[in-house]
Amino acid sequence: MSPPSYIRLQPSSFSVLPDHPSLTQMPTRPPLRDFLHDILTEAQSFVSAIPTTFHPTHKLRRSPPAAAPKQQQQQQQQRGSEFWICRTSVHENAARDGTASSAEFRAGLRENHSAHEMEYTPSVTAVETLLEWPLQSVVEGGWQRVETHVNVITHTFHPRTLIAPRTFIVLVVSADQPSDRSGFATVQIPLSSTVEPAETLSDFLFAVTAAQPPNAILAAYASVEQVLFTSSETDTDVVTWTMATTSNAGGAIPSWVQRSWTLGGAPKAVVADVGLFMKWVASKRS
Repeated sequence: MSPPSYIRLQPSSFSVLPDHPSLTQMPTRPPLRDFLHDILTEAQSFVSAIPTTFHPTHKLRRSPPAAAPKQQQQQQQQRGSEFWICRTSVHENAARDGTASSAEFRAGLRENHSAHEMEYTPSVTAVETLLEWPLQSVVEGGWQRVETHVNVITHTFHPRTLIAPRTFIVLVVSADQPSDRSGFATVQIPLSSTVEPAETLSDFLFAVTAAQPPNAILAAYASVEQVLFTSSETDTDVVTWTMATTSNAGGAIPSWVQRSWTLGGAPKAVVADVGLFMKWVASKRS
């Protein structure tokens, strides 16, 4: 039997998660290592297929103060109504203005991924970790130091009187690449307590609700992020940062607005994240 598809916009039930003391014990819960192997294998296949499954735009997008041009690629995936956006950028591996070193990429994007995202992304106003599994030193396939969390992440937008906050319940899996590659990957999978019977979550359901602002709208996103450290054709050390995401903000915001570059939708936000990250790294460096 093939493993289930986790990388999708439709939120998964908490019943897909491995055993955890805060979750009701269920005989159908997968073993942690098997669960992580399935997710990371799916993520690797997803990233490997990007060159053939995403249609690149004709214009390179820049994101100051990042020095590298950003190639934004997007397509309507053949997954129902899901709209995926991908951004790939190549940066000099150096701790200087406009770029960042491999150590800085690792410290900023690999370690404490969601907490750091809140520091460099203005719209992220709250991150609360609800579940955390033990670090897995090695997972089948060669993935190393695999970290697994469930976070409740809140985005707040302006004007606040017109746009309600959005809350996302997200499973975050982050791992170092197998030994034949240098880098890491982070996968974020949407979860929803609304598709789980309340009696199976007990006190955990209360914790999920308590982490959301009173007027927040429950939204969803999935993402796959890969950062590789390699050498270019000129033997210059480079960092290739790839991120693909799909989202649904919920509420009354039309999907065409969410997908619009001109109106500041997801495509523009995905490119802007590179500049925001580089600005944040520079501030930490100084």
